Amino acid sequence: MFGFSIRTRQNATNSPSAVGTPKTVGLGSPKTTETPRSLSSPRAEVGEIDTRAPFQSVKAAVSLFGEVASPKAAPPLVVKKFKTAEERVLEKETQLHLTLKELDYFKQLLRSADATKIQAQRELQLQGQKLQRIELNSSKNVAKTSKAQIDVDSWKQDVDSEREQYKASAAELIAAKQELTSIRQDFDKALEIKLASFQEAADAQHATKVYKERFNELSKEIATMRETLSQVKVATRQAQEEQAKSISDKEACLQSHRTAMAEVERKILWLKEEEFEFELSGNLEEKLEETTEAIQVLREQLTNVRESDLESIRAVNSELEDAKNALETVLREERSLRSLVDSLQRELGEVRRDLLEMKRNEAQSESAAENLRVELETSKVELQEALAAERKRGDNCDDMCLTIRQLLSETENARREAEEMKKSTEELKQEAEIARNAAEEIEKELQVALKEAEEAKAMAKLASDQIHTSSCSDDAHARKSDSKDKIKLSVEDYKSLSRKAKDSENLAEEKVEEAMAEVEASNAREKETVKRLEESLKEMENIKAATEDALKKAEMDDTAKQVVEGELQKWRQHTQQNEVGETSNSREESEV
Repeated sequence: MFGFSIRTRQNATNSPSAVGTPKTVGLGSPKTTETPRSLSSPRAEVGEIDTRAPFQSVKAAVSLFGEVASPKAAPPLVVKKFKTAEERVLEKETQLHLTLKELDYFKQLLRSADATKIQAQRELQLQGQKLQRIELNSSKNVAKTSKAQIDVDSWKQDVDSEREQYKASAAELIAAKQELTSIRQDFDKALEIKLASFQEAADAQHATKVYKERFNELSKEIATMRETLSQVKVATRQAQEEQAKSISDKEACLQSHRTAMAEVERKILWLKEEEFEFELSGNLEEKLEETTEAIQVLREQLTNVRESDLESIRAVNSELEDAKNALETVLREERSLRSLVDSLQRELGEVRRDLLEMKRNEAQSESAAENLRVELETSKVELQEALAAERKRGDNCDDMCLTIRQLLSETENARREAEEMKKSTEELKQEAEIARNAAEEIEKELQVALKEAEEAKAMAKLASDQIHTSSCSDDAHARKSDSKDKIKLSVEDYKSLSRKAKDSENLAEEKVEEAMAEVEASNAREKETVKRLEESLKEMENIKAATEDALKKAEMDDTAKQVVEGELQKWRQHTQQNEVGETSNSREESEV
């Protein structure tokens, strides 16, 4: 009476019998063909229950189940025969068996859909947890990258400060080199001064010899001059005595001449007086002539005596003047010789002082030269150590620059990876959202399918009950049964449901696999980033240790430089004090 049929398309390959149900081969199996009603009617939506009559007549039903089940085989010729009630019962039993199998298949599909739903929910929960973990890890990675960036910035600042300190130490090393060159120049100057002092000492010794010889000669000349002075003094005394004697003799002569003149004048006066008495005598003229002649002779003698006295006085005066000039010249020479002797004595004292000072300076210069040699040796050793340290610093600086570049590149890579991780997490979030939406849609479709399956189960139960009740009835009762009482489910709806279920399962599996792959890739990336961050942190620690070593070496170089500068300042102060003491000693000696 009531029949349960499934509409199929002609040559369909995705029917339930083709997908998961066993195939029934024989004349009694139903053939999946299209009815004219199914061609003209619109497609039923998913979950719609078709209550229209599947067949117009029994012949159409017989022709529907009379074909061979193989879709690949050629359609045989349909021989329309009138079937008996047993055949119809068999057909209904086969139809019932097929519907039961299809119900089992739908039950399996529902179970698998429930299992996939539960698994999809579990996977969604796992994906949500993984997404939360990824978000936490990404936030941690962002914090680590920001911390690493801060550390890198601070490390860059430290490297810049170390570079400035290295430049300052290089400048200090250059200054130390310049000071060493100045020390060498001072040492060379000290050697030159020492050689000059040796030369001056030799010259001074030669000059002392010359001065001694000259002093001896001058002392001899002074002795001879003193002897000549004594002789001149004796001669002057003798000349003075002789002059006094001559003057006394001349005065005696003059006195005698004066007395003679007085006597002559007296005689003349007496003669004049007698002239008056003897005017008359004849011998007066003769006597007068004699007297005049005698007077002339006396006058001539007086003039001669006067001239001789004047000449002798002139000669004595000239001799006295010559003696005075000689005495003055001798006195001048004596004074000059005394001044010369004094100057020579002073020069000898200065030469002796110079010799003593030169000996002292020589000893000081030798000690200073020894100190300078020791300082030069120590400074050479320190300079070599500083150069070695500078080379090591240069190598360390190159290594640090390389590590800096590597760290910068690694930080850039870490940034890029963090950005990629952010993008991937955002993509994963979007995909998770899409998966959630798809899962929600699948859940909705599964709910709809469950509803349809429940309705199908109910209709199947009704159909089975009706089939069992109508198995004993005849064909007339079956013909009288109206097609409105039959319930049918379209094969297209069933195929669409099965396709959607499979597609949803496949999509869910693919999305789950993709999500798992992305999660694994993100975990691998996280592990790689963590490893790289750990390596970068280790390299940062190594670089910090290297920078600390470089700072310690720079401090050692600074201390060594300060020690060298202190020694140089002490040596300069000592040399200045020696020069001040020498100048003060020379001034005191010159004042003395």
